[in-house]
Order: sequence, then C-alpha cells, then structure tokens
Amino acid sequence: MSNYPFIRKKVKWFEENMKVLLVSTNNLSDNGISTFIINNAKLLAKKQNVHVDILAPNEVEKDITNDLKNNKVNVFEIHDRNSNPKQYFKRLVSLLKKEKYDVIHVNGSSNIMSIELVAAFFARVKVRIAHSHNTVTEHERLHKLLHVPFNMFVNCRVACNEAAGKWLFNNKPFTVIDNGIFLDNYRFNTTVRVRMRKQLGLNDDDILLGHVGGFNEQKNQAFMLNVMKDLDSKYKLILVGQGDLFDQVKKRTEEMNLGDRVIFTGSVHNVPDYLSAMDVFVLPSRFEGQPFVVVEASANGLPIILSDKISRESNLTGKLEFVSLDSKTWVEAIEKEDLPSRDDESDDNIKRLAAKGYDAVKNADDLYNLYAEKLKR
Repeated sequence: MSNYPFIRKKVKWFEENMKVLLVSTNNLSDNGISTFIINNAKLLAKKQNVHVDILAPNEVEKDITNDLKNNKVNVFEIHDRNSNPKQYFKRLVSLLKKEKYDVIHVNGSSNIMSIELVAAFFARVKVRIAHSHNTVTEHERLHKLLHVPFNMFVNCRVACNEAAGKWLFNNKPFTVIDNGIFLDNYRFNTTVRVRMRKQLGLNDDDILLGHVGGFNEQKNQAFMLNVMKDLDSKYKLILVGQGDLFDQVKKRTEEMNLGDRVIFTGSVHNVPDYLSAMDVFVLPSRFEGQPFVVVEASANGLPIILSDKISRESNLTGKLEFVSLDSKTWVEAIEKEDLPSRDDESDDNIKRLAAKGYDAVKNADDLYNLYAEKLKR
C-alpha cells in the first residue's frame, strides 16, 4: 500500500552510489523498530551501490554490532539524545557533514524527530525521511511544540501503516512501508516446540500464554498478572524481553503468588523458538502502530489476543481477536480460544502475509526504490 506507484514495481537500479543513515530514536535492541532498522540495513547493504550506516542513541550489544559489521553495516552511537539534546545535535551535525549521506531515514513516533531532520538540513542531506511507527507519543507537549520545525525540514514521509501515518502527518501525503519479516524464520517447528517446552519445565497439558516486548508502560505486561490470577493453574505465562519495568513486574509477580506460573526470559535472540513453545499470544498494549511481533506470531500460526487500543490494520490474517483492557474479558477470551493445528495455521498465515507484502526482502526493495526516486528529483 503506497501513495507512490513506483513502490509496487520491480526494483529500479539507481546508477549512482547511495549513502544512507538509518536512525533509531529509541534504543537499538530487541524491539520492533530495531528489527525494522537492522533487517533493512543488512538487506540494503547487499546492493552493490548502497552504503548503509545505523545511528543509535544507546550502547548497542556487541552481538548486534558484530552481526551488522559482518553484513557491512557500521553502527554509530551518540548517547545523549534525551539527557543533552544540544550536545547530541552538535555531534550529529558533525557526523552527517563528515560522512556526507545522501539519505537520512529517521525512525520514531513524533515530531521530536525534528532534532535529526534539522541536523540533516544543516549538513545538506538531500533526502530527509521521517518514519512514523506509532499512533501516540509519550511526550505530547514537546511533540506539539516541534510541529512547525518538523514540517519545515522533513521532505519525505513514511509510516508503518495508514493509522500511524495519519496520526503524525495529518493530511500530508505519506508512503506506507509494511513491517515485513523473514517469514520462514518464524515458521512453526514441532521439534523446537518439544525441546523448548521441556527446557521451560512445562507439562503436556499446560497452556502457555506468551508475550514478547520491552517492559514499559506501553506494553503493559503487568495487566497480564491480573488475568493470570483468575485463570486455572494449567495456564502459564512467559514474558520475553527486558526493559525499565522488568524488576517491577517480576516483584509484582511474587507478591501475587504467581512465581510458579510466570516465566521471565530477559532479552533473547531466538524469539521464533519461544513462539513455537507458546499456545496463545497476548498483547495488552496501551497503544501500538503496527507491532512487528504480531506479524511474527501470525507467521508462527499462534492464536492472538490483543488490546483494542492497537490498530485494526494489525489484523493481517483476519484471525486476530481485539479485546478491551478489562481482565475478566481477557479471561473469557483466553478460556474460549481454540488451539489450531499449528503446522497448517503457520503455512496458511505465511502465504497470506507474503501475499500482502510483509516480507523483509520486498520491504528493503521498496525502500531502495523510494530512496532512488527521491534522489533523482
């Protein structure tokens, strides 16, 4: 889906070299925006005439930087975006002038991306992209304050779906780039399921509810503890991820005497294995744009129950259940959930997702075409 006709055509070869900086305004780690940036950086770097770097506001794990380096992608770190934005801005302008990028592609969810866009303007970066990944911001006051500079310095607007685009860009035209994944990597695997469930200490009749995401207010993991309290003991919950609220949620789990039914994994690099171990995927977020993890869980063939605060555009297979954030309603939805034949469901969903364009390789080609088209103008 796009406002630009070239997005659906074959990859057009751009005759000149292209230098691109993909910017993460949130920590580059195990979150959805990071997945988008890392996947596309690695795929774009395979193109003969493209040089890709990534800018992160945090100290990135060595496993991630080494993997990217092996794929010919450099990672730059400027750590003071939130604590000292003035210093961040100066260092960013210096980096942009030194590296002489043709394209800066800023990934975030608000007008605060103005910081990178203004820096790129001063550094004479020709294509300045703002990419909306959400439908709300936690910094409403600053978002409103930066509305004017944002619209002055952005010259290409991109969103993960229609809702995220309309929220940030209002009536201005934008291009939708789907949150594609390497679909086959998330295919359900029975052998992996048996191994993982044994490793997790689960019985055959245990029903494992699963969630993948950073521990923060948006993801709302604590809500699931109230749900678990009212479910039969055969239901277990696994929370995959790390974040600021990790210790708080873990402490609350012990206080509610749920320690023997809730599993905390921390940050992992084998999410598909954990998805295969699950029986039902849950996402009680307070807000979301187009969650990557929903695409991943769908490819794995999992039944998915998610908050009605999440965009209906996430329902790519037509099988998702949206539920209001009321614990009793969630208990009812979980208890009536039928568990499908996962092999068949996974195969069917992967075909549906591929047909709708949620494939990482296709998304990288879409981006390449977008960059090339903008650079030709």
